[in-house]
Amino acid sequence: MQDIKPLLVFAAVLEHGSMQGAARALGMTPSAVSQHITRLEKQHRVRLLYRSTRRLAPTEAGLLLGSQCARLRQTLLDTQAALENLQTEAMGELHLALTSINAALPQLHRTLQRLREEYPGIEPVLHFDDRLADLQQGGIDIAIRGGDRALDAPDLVARHLVTWRWQICAAPNYLARHAPIERPAQLHEHAWIYCLPVHTVLQRGAESHVLDVGHGIRCSQMAAVPPLVLAGLGLSMQLSGDIAVPVAQGRLAVVLPDWLLPTISLYAVTPHRVQSAKVAVALRILQESFAESG
Repeated sequence: MQDIKPLLVFAAVLEHGSMQGAARALGMTPSAVSQHITRLEKQHRVRLLYRSTRRLAPTEAGLLLGSQCARLRQTLLDTQAALENLQTEAMGELHLALTSINAALPQLHRTLQRLREEYPGIEPVLHFDDRLADLQQGGIDIAIRGGDRALDAPDLVARHLVTWRWQICAAPNYLARHAPIERPAQLHEHAWIYCLPVHTVLQRGAESHVLDVGHGIRCSQMAAVPPLVLAGLGLSMQLSGDIAVPVAQGRLAVVLPDWLLPTISLYAVTPHRVQSAKVAVALRILQESFAESG
Protein backbone atom coordinates (compact mmCIF):
# COMPACT_ATOMS: atom_id res chain seq x y z
CA MET A 1 0.00 0.00 0.00
CA GLN A 2 1.26 3.46 -0.87
CA ASP A 3 2.64 5.47 2.06
CA ILE A 4 -0.12 7.82 3.15
CA LYS A 5 2.05 10.11 5.28
CA PRO A 6 2.74 12.60 2.43
CA LEU A 7 -1.02 12.85 1.89
CA LEU A 8 -1.60 13.62 5.56
CA VAL A 9 1.22 16.16 5.49
CA PHE A 10 -0.36 17.84 2.47
CA ALA A 11 -3.70 18.02 4.29
CA ALA A 12 -1.95 19.70 7.22
CA VAL A 13 -0.28 22.24 4.94
CA LEU A 14 -3.63 23.27 3.48
CA GLU A 15 -5.26 23.33 6.91
CA HIS A 16 -2.58 25.54 8.49
CA GLY A 17 -1.73 27.60 5.42
CA SER A 18 2.04 27.19 5.55
CA MET A 19 4.87 24.70 5.81
CA GLN A 20 5.80 26.12 9.21
CA GLY A 21 2.26 25.79 10.56
CA ALA A 22 1.97 22.20 9.34
CA ALA A 23 5.38 21.39 10.82
CA ARG A 24 4.38 22.70 14.24
CA ALA A 25 1.11 20.77 14.17
CA LEU A 26 2.79 17.52 13.08
CA GLY A 27 5.91 17.80 15.23
CA MET A 28 8.16 17.88 12.17
CA THR A 29 10.65 20.31 10.67
CA PRO A 30 9.54 22.61 7.82
CA SER A 31 12.20 20.96 5.68
CA ALA A 32 10.66 17.51 6.24
CA VAL A 33 7.21 18.86 5.37
CA SER A 34 8.56 20.37 2.16
CA GLN A 35 10.22 17.08 1.22
CA HIS A 36 6.93 15.21 1.58
CA ILE A 37 5.16 17.71 -0.72
CA THR A 38 7.97 17.54 -3.26
CA ARG A 39 7.80 13.74 -3.17
CA LEU A 40 4.08 13.85 -3.94
CA GLU A 41 4.55 16.25 -6.83
CA LYS A 42 7.39 14.23 -8.37
CA GLN A 43 5.69 10.88 -7.90
CA HIS A 44 2.47 12.00 -9.58
CA ARG A 45 3.98 14.55 -11.96
CA VAL A 46 1.65 17.32 -10.91
CA ARG A 47 2.14 20.67 -9.28
CA LEU A 48 0.18 20.95 -6.05
CA LEU A 49 1.27 24.29 -4.61
CA TYR A 50 2.15 27.76 -5.84
CA ARG A 51 5.14 28.84 -3.74
CA SER A 52 6.51 32.34 -3.27
CA THR A 53 8.25 34.27 -0.53
CA ARG A 54 4.94 35.88 0.44
CA ARG A 55 2.32 33.23 -0.03
CA LEU A 56 1.57 29.56 -0.48
CA ALA A 57 -1.57 28.54 -2.33
CA PRO A 58 -2.89 25.28 -3.79
CA THR A 59 -3.15 24.80 -7.51
CA GLU A 60 -6.38 23.48 -9.00
CA ALA A 61 -4.96 19.97 -8.72
CA GLY A 62 -3.92 20.75 -5.15
CA LEU A 63 -7.47 21.78 -4.25
CA LEU A 64 -8.87 18.53 -5.65
CA LEU A 65 -6.30 16.40 -3.87
CA GLY A 66 -6.62 18.47 -0.69
CA SER A 67 -10.30 17.67 -0.26
CA GLN A 68 -9.54 13.95 -0.52
CA CYS A 69 -6.60 14.24 1.91
CA ALA A 70 -8.81 16.00 4.43
CA ARG A 71 -11.34 13.15 4.19
CA LEU A 72 -8.50 10.63 4.63
CA ARG A 73 -7.28 12.45 7.74
CA GLN A 74 -10.77 12.48 9.27
CA THR A 75 -11.23 8.78 8.48
CA LEU A 76 -7.99 7.99 10.30
CA LEU A 77 -9.07 10.06 13.30
CA ASP A 78 -12.41 8.24 13.38
CA THR A 79 -10.61 4.89 13.12
CA GLN A 80 -8.33 5.77 16.02
CA ALA A 81 -11.34 6.79 18.10
CA ALA A 82 -13.07 3.50 17.26
CA LEU A 83 -10.00 1.55 18.35
CA GLU A 84 -9.93 3.43 21.65
CA ASN A 85 -13.61 2.67 22.13
CA LEU A 86 -12.88 -1.06 21.84
CA GLN A 87 -11.10 -0.95 25.18
CA THR A 88 -12.86 -3.09 27.75
CA GLU A 89 -10.92 -1.65 30.68
CA ALA A 90 -11.95 1.76 32.02
CA MET A 91 -8.72 3.73 31.92
CA GLY A 92 -7.05 6.73 30.34
CA GLU A 93 -7.85 10.43 30.13
CA LEU A 94 -11.52 11.38 30.31
CA HIS A 95 -12.23 14.81 28.87
CA LEU A 96 -15.28 16.58 30.33
CA ALA A 97 -16.60 19.92 29.06
CA LEU A 98 -18.51 22.01 31.60
CA THR A 99 -19.59 25.59 32.14
CA SER A 100 -17.64 27.51 34.76
CA ILE A 101 -20.48 27.39 37.29
CA ASN A 102 -20.52 23.57 37.18
CA ALA A 103 -17.28 23.49 39.20
CA ALA A 104 -19.30 24.07 42.39
CA LEU A 105 -21.84 21.30 41.78
CA PRO A 106 -21.89 18.63 44.52
CA GLN A 107 -22.98 16.14 41.83
CA LEU A 108 -19.74 16.76 39.93
CA HIS A 109 -17.75 16.40 43.16
CA ARG A 110 -19.42 13.05 43.88
CA THR A 111 -18.72 11.88 40.34
CA LEU A 112 -15.04 12.76 40.54
CA GLN A 113 -14.70 11.17 43.96
CA ARG A 114 -16.30 7.92 42.81
CA LEU A 115 -14.13 7.81 39.69
CA ARG A 116 -11.05 8.23 41.87
CA GLU A 117 -12.09 5.50 44.28
CA GLU A 118 -13.69 2.98 41.91
CA TYR A 119 -11.70 3.54 38.68
CA PRO A 120 -8.22 4.86 39.54
CA GLY A 121 -7.09 4.21 35.97
CA ILE A 122 -9.34 7.02 34.70
CA GLU A 123 -7.76 10.49 34.68
CA PRO A 124 -10.41 13.26 34.42
CA VAL A 125 -9.47 16.36 32.43
CA LEU A 126 -11.96 19.18 33.03
CA HIS A 127 -12.51 21.83 30.34
CA PHE A 128 -14.35 24.81 31.85
CA ASP A 129 -15.78 27.20 29.28
CA ASP A 130 -19.13 28.97 29.05
CA ARG A 131 -19.05 28.61 25.26
CA LEU A 132 -20.47 25.53 23.58
CA ALA A 133 -17.79 22.85 23.21
CA ASP A 134 -17.35 21.18 19.81
CA LEU A 135 -17.59 17.48 20.62
CA GLN A 136 -16.59 16.40 17.14
CA GLN A 137 -13.38 18.43 16.84
CA GLY A 138 -12.29 19.25 20.37
CA GLY A 139 -11.44 15.79 21.75
CA ILE A 140 -14.22 16.03 24.34
CA ASP A 141 -15.69 12.76 25.64
CA ILE A 142 -18.66 14.15 27.59
CA ALA A 143 -20.18 17.62 27.81
CA ILE A 144 -22.69 18.76 30.41
CA ARG A 145 -25.15 21.01 28.65
CA GLY A 146 -28.41 22.66 29.57
CA GLY A 147 -31.65 23.28 27.70
CA ASP A 148 -32.04 23.23 23.93
CA ARG A 149 -28.27 23.52 23.41
CA ALA A 150 -27.91 19.89 24.42
CA LEU A 151 -29.91 18.75 21.41
CA ASP A 152 -28.58 21.06 18.72
CA ALA A 153 -26.92 18.48 16.47
CA PRO A 154 -28.15 15.15 15.07
CA ASP A 155 -24.75 13.50 15.55
CA LEU A 156 -24.88 13.93 19.35
CA VAL A 157 -26.55 11.80 22.02
CA ALA A 158 -28.02 13.57 25.06
CA ARG A 159 -28.72 11.66 28.29
CA HIS A 160 -30.96 13.41 30.80
CA LEU A 161 -29.36 14.14 34.17
CA VAL A 162 -31.77 16.40 36.05
CA THR A 163 -34.41 19.10 35.62
CA TRP A 164 -34.09 22.22 37.77
CA ARG A 165 -36.14 25.40 38.05
CA TRP A 166 -34.80 28.90 37.75
CA GLN A 167 -35.08 30.88 40.97
CA ILE A 168 -34.40 34.47 41.95
CA CYS A 169 -32.11 34.72 44.97
CA ALA A 170 -30.18 37.17 47.10
CA ALA A 171 -28.05 37.20 50.22
CA PRO A 172 -29.95 37.87 53.48
CA ASN A 173 -27.80 40.94 54.16
CA TYR A 174 -28.83 42.44 50.80
CA LEU A 175 -32.51 41.80 51.49
CA ALA A 176 -32.18 43.28 55.00
CA ARG A 177 -31.01 46.60 53.50
CA HIS A 178 -34.10 46.95 51.30
CA ALA A 179 -37.85 46.95 51.62
CA PRO A 180 -39.44 43.49 51.45
CA ILE A 181 -39.97 42.22 47.90
CA GLU A 182 -43.63 41.26 47.76
CA ARG A 183 -44.50 41.73 44.07
CA PRO A 184 -42.64 40.94 40.82
CA ALA A 185 -42.86 44.59 39.75
CA GLN A 186 -40.48 45.48 42.57
CA LEU A 187 -37.72 43.34 41.04
CA HIS A 188 -37.02 46.00 38.41
CA GLU A 189 -35.97 48.46 41.13
CA HIS A 190 -33.14 46.28 42.46
CA ALA A 191 -29.48 45.76 41.61
CA TRP A 192 -28.86 42.64 39.53
CA ILE A 193 -25.88 40.41 38.82
CA TYR A 194 -25.96 38.39 35.60
CA CYS A 195 -24.08 37.03 32.60
CA LEU A 196 -26.81 37.59 30.04
CA PRO A 197 -29.70 40.05 30.36
CA VAL A 198 -32.64 38.45 32.13
CA HIS A 199 -35.79 37.92 30.10
CA THR A 200 -38.29 35.51 31.62
CA VAL A 201 -41.85 35.10 32.86
CA LEU A 202 -42.90 34.58 36.46
CA GLN A 203 -46.19 32.78 37.07
CA ARG A 204 -48.42 32.30 40.07
CA GLY A 205 -51.63 30.52 39.21
CA ALA A 206 -53.35 32.59 36.52
CA GLU A 207 -51.08 35.57 37.13
CA SER A 208 -47.95 36.24 35.10
CA HIS A 209 -45.27 38.90 35.00
CA VAL A 210 -42.63 39.52 32.34
CA LEU A 211 -39.24 40.27 33.85
CA ASP A 212 -36.69 42.14 31.74
CA VAL A 213 -33.41 43.08 33.41
CA GLY A 214 -30.40 44.52 31.64
CA HIS A 215 -28.85 46.69 34.33
CA GLY A 216 -26.50 46.02 37.22
CA ILE A 217 -23.25 44.06 37.27
CA ARG A 218 -22.65 41.99 34.16
CA CYS A 219 -20.11 39.14 34.36
CA SER A 220 -18.24 37.48 31.52
CA GLN A 221 -18.22 34.12 33.33
CA MET A 222 -21.10 32.33 35.01
CA ALA A 223 -18.91 31.28 37.94
CA ALA A 224 -18.45 34.94 38.93
CA VAL A 225 -22.14 35.47 39.68
CA PRO A 226 -22.61 33.33 42.88
CA PRO A 227 -19.80 34.89 44.96
CA LEU A 228 -20.96 38.40 44.08
CA VAL A 229 -24.51 37.54 45.09
CA LEU A 230 -23.29 35.93 48.32
CA ALA A 231 -21.41 39.17 49.01
CA GLY A 232 -24.73 41.01 49.07
CA LEU A 233 -24.29 42.99 45.85
CA GLY A 234 -27.66 42.22 44.30
CA LEU A 235 -30.21 39.75 43.00
CA SER A 236 -29.55 37.01 40.49
CA MET A 237 -31.46 34.29 38.66
CA GLN A 238 -29.88 30.88 39.21
CA LEU A 239 -30.88 27.24 38.91
CA SER A 240 -32.36 25.62 42.01
CA GLY A 241 -29.71 22.89 41.99
CA ASP A 242 -26.86 25.40 41.79
CA ILE A 243 -28.05 27.27 44.88
CA ALA A 244 -29.43 24.35 46.91
CA VAL A 245 -26.48 24.23 49.32
CA PRO A 246 -26.21 27.98 50.14
CA VAL A 247 -30.00 28.19 50.50
CA ALA A 248 -29.99 25.24 52.91
CA GLN A 249 -27.16 26.91 54.85
CA GLY A 250 -29.02 30.22 55.05
CA ARG A 251 -26.39 32.08 53.00
CA LEU A 252 -28.90 32.71 50.20
CA ALA A 253 -32.65 33.28 50.22
CA VAL A 254 -35.13 32.62 47.41
CA VAL A 255 -37.06 35.74 46.45
CA LEU A 256 -40.80 35.44 45.71
CA PRO A 257 -40.77 31.63 46.15
CA ASP A 258 -44.50 31.37 45.36
CA TRP A 259 -43.90 32.74 41.86
CA LEU A 260 -42.62 30.03 39.46
CA LEU A 261 -40.01 30.51 36.76
CA PRO A 262 -39.27 28.15 33.84
CA THR A 263 -37.34 24.91 34.27
CA ILE A 264 -34.25 23.72 32.42
CA SER A 265 -32.88 20.21 31.94
CA LEU A 266 -29.22 19.25 32.13
CA TYR A 267 -27.84 16.51 29.90
CA ALA A 268 -24.65 14.52 29.52
CA VAL A 269 -23.89 14.82 25.82
CA THR A 270 -21.58 12.57 23.80
CA PRO A 271 -20.74 12.10 20.11
CA HIS A 272 -22.98 9.56 18.40
CA ARG A 273 -20.65 6.55 18.43
CA VAL A 274 -19.89 3.42 20.41
CA GLN A 275 -18.61 4.56 23.79
CA SER A 276 -15.36 3.36 25.34
CA ALA A 277 -15.41 1.71 28.74
CA LYS A 278 -14.19 4.85 30.50
CA VAL A 279 -16.96 6.98 28.94
CA ALA A 280 -19.65 4.40 29.72
CA VAL A 281 -18.51 4.29 33.36
CA ALA A 282 -18.45 8.08 33.68
CA LEU A 283 -21.93 8.42 32.15
CA ARG A 284 -23.36 5.92 34.61
CA ILE A 285 -21.77 7.59 37.62
CA LEU A 286 -22.85 11.04 36.43
CA GLN A 287 -26.46 9.91 36.10
CA GLU A 288 -26.37 8.22 39.52
CA SER A 289 -24.83 11.28 41.15
CA PHE A 290 -27.50 13.62 39.77
CA ALA A 291 -30.25 11.12 40.62
CA GLU A 292 -29.17 11.29 44.27
CA SER A 293 -29.99 15.00 44.32
CA GLY A 294 -33.50 14.42 42.97
